[in-house]
Amino acid sequence: MKRIFVALIAAIGTAVIITGAQAQQPGYPLPQPVPLPARTLENCNKQAPKMSVTRATFDRVRRTTSILAPISTLASGLAEVQLLGGRRITEFNVRIDSSRGLIRATRGIDEAQARASTALLTIRYPGDSDTRPQSLRLRAGLRASRLSSKRPTISPAGQLDVAGAITRRAKGVVRVTLEWVNGADGSITVVERLATIRAPGRWGVRSQLPQGFRDQIAARCSTVQAHVLFTGVRALNMRGEMRAFQVMPKPLP
Repeated sequence: MKRIFVALIAAIGTAVIITGAQAQQPGYPLPQPVPLPARTLENCNKQAPKMSVTRATFDRVRRTTSILAPISTLASGLAEVQLLGGRRITEFNVRIDSSRGLIRATRGIDEAQARASTALLTIRYPGDSDTRPQSLRLRAGLRASRLSSKRPTISPAGQLDVAGAITRRAKGVVRVTLEWVNGADGSITVVERLATIRAPGRWGVRSQLPQGFRDQIAARCSTVQAHVLFTGVRALNMRGEMRAFQVMPKPLP
């Protein structure tokens, strides 16, 4: 179902996370830690959704937006889609095609969004019984960024290497993130590195991972996934694209 309404937003794109701690008063006992079952936690038993985006574009004449986002064939259910642009928000759900591993949709938009030719696109996959949730945000637009990437590698010494290409008009950075599940407590660790786009349309990053991250990777209970993301350029009506890779397999039990 699609809902469109006027967005009156003072500040867009800023997220604030507030955390709090309960002060301990004299005479009150400290909370006791709860033991966690080893390697049986929920995240350890679920697979990565491997979502990426190959197309997020507009048709100004037909007043439509078209989205193509590959995802794991294990993923099922609905994906939530939001477009923020032209002072409008368009929201709709898309049924995941599990047989092909795709989130694919073409939806109508109003005249203001079509005229803007670009919008911030958010796709949220809530997860299911065997697949972890995932969210991504990038720019939908008229022009393709033509992002490509080699499969990232991590050497035995912990060095991350990845490089690729992009359209010569692209500016800014390509974001490379690594993600895995910590085998000790089932938490998800995400590490990000930035690769500056250099003429003519090339990018790459080489980074030594700290020992703490290397220890977590060695003790992981999941695959190590990588996402290569270019978020787009508003001034050029250039859309973002994202690629997903498995860097390291899940360890044997």
